Amino acid sequence: MNKHQRFAIVLTGLLLILINGCIPSIHPLYTKDKLVTVKELSGTWSDAPGDISFNKKQKIGGQEKDMQVTIYKQEEDRPEIWKFSAKDDKQYLLVHTDKEGRTAAFDIHVVKLGDNLFMDFYPGDLPEEEKGIGGFLSGSGELNDLQELQFYPVHIFAKLEISQKELKISMFEPDFLKKLLERQQIRIKHEKT
Repeated sequence: MNKHQRFAIVLTGLLLILINGCIPSIHPLYTKDKLVTVKELSGTWSDAPGDISFNKKQKIGGQEKDMQVTIYKQEEDRPEIWKFSAKDDKQYLLVHTDKEGRTAAFDIHVVKLGDNLFMDFYPGDLPEEEKGIGGFLSGSGELNDLQELQFYPVHIFAKLEISQKELKISMFEPDFLKKLLERQQIRIKHEKT
């Protein structure tokens, strides 16, 4: 086995590890007529409060923008932050900051299937105001935890449960969907790879 073959095997193994725990798809979960608006989704959701938070205005790209600054006593106190904003009637922008402070953006579409809500994540563009002052506050240049699930620009799906005080996003196990497809219990456009 030569170096290139070993590299290909190792790379394939790493990719399989990275996508474990989510369902990547080249096709979206939704069709435009099935999209729904979830008004409660817009806003900032966090798994823990910060120690000191304040808002300030910052001029970015010639426009004055609101900025929230949070200072933590210790590095491990940093929360995971999910900031949703409506892009249009039935599309959201998610700016996700992981516990390492790495930020990424995703286009989010929500669809209702039966009585359940599901989210479709697709890589998006990080707004200028989220890149930090001069771009140096948005992380280390490493991939955000959610970006690691999308090594390629694919859709990933999650179940959404939301109330006034709680947001629950549950990623699918790949075997779960595979079994549903094999039993023909779900009809979605898909490709076997």
